[in-house]
Amino acid sequence: MQAIKRRTLAPTSWFATLLLVISGCAYQPPPELVGQDLLRSYFQPGVYAGIEQTRISRDCVVFHPINMNDERHPIVIWGNGTYASPASYRLMLEHWASWGFVVVAAMTPNAGSGREMLECLDDIRNEYSRRESVFFGKVDTTRVAAAGHSQGGGGALMMGRDLRVDTVIAIQPYTRGPRFVPQVISDLKGPLLLLSGAEDVTAAPDIHQQPVFEQSPVDTTWLNLRGATHLAPMQTGGSYLGPMTAWLRWILWDDPVPEPLFEGDNCVLCQQDNWTVNRKAQSQ
Repeated sequence: MQAIKRRTLAPTSWFATLLLVISGCAYQPPPELVGQDLLRSYFQPGVYAGIEQTRISRDCVVFHPINMNDERHPIVIWGNGTYASPASYRLMLEHWASWGFVVVAAMTPNAGSGREMLECLDDIRNEYSRRESVFFGKVDTTRVAAAGHSQGGGGALMMGRDLRVDTVIAIQPYTRGPRFVPQVISDLKGPLLLLSGAEDVTAAPDIHQQPVFEQSPVDTTWLNLRGATHLAPMQTGGSYLGPMTAWLRWILWDDPVPEPLFEGDNCVLCQQDNWTVNRKAQSQ
């Protein structure tokens, strides 16, 4: 296992860092934050200031905190868009790692089948059990998200059939490619965050995301970003970054603080001019 790069992100505040040292928990926005302030907080780096990339196999690289603790960090499996690489989304993946997640990125330019992403899940689970690994005893293998963009968003949906996956984040998923099987949508197991770009002509929302929303058998939140093209999530995650980070905290860490962003008649994202929000509860 080879560490290939280190990057440092500034913590949100000295107070948040102090809380991390005392409690061993990832950063959580103060309870007094509401509305826009709460949403903005998830665009800020978490308190895990040192981020490292570690190659765990030929085809999987992990973005993770340098100093992991024994609480065991939830896993996010990442799938790239067509002909892209983890470097194409580096700042976004590092951001998630700064919030305490272990982000395992499949190093493939064609992630649409979800196969390579599942192999990375197997690889990180093996690392958790290997005493020589930096991940030994540090990863929560019972808390897993599958996330991806474009073809990788389709791969995340494909991966969502696996019982080990708790939630799927599909960013502008491309669902007309040869590697994607539309029938898998009916086999999703956990809640789905579906993200679209209103100006996306590559994976147009009405063609690629609306059928997913309509056919999904699980709790689904569909966010459509006005003015966003297909390249909007590249590198930093753009305007998608905060909602996705909040979703990961809510679902994988059972953190109630982000819930008002997504739930209720007056949900925070529902009040934003740049978002169109559609939600559906699990079919009975």
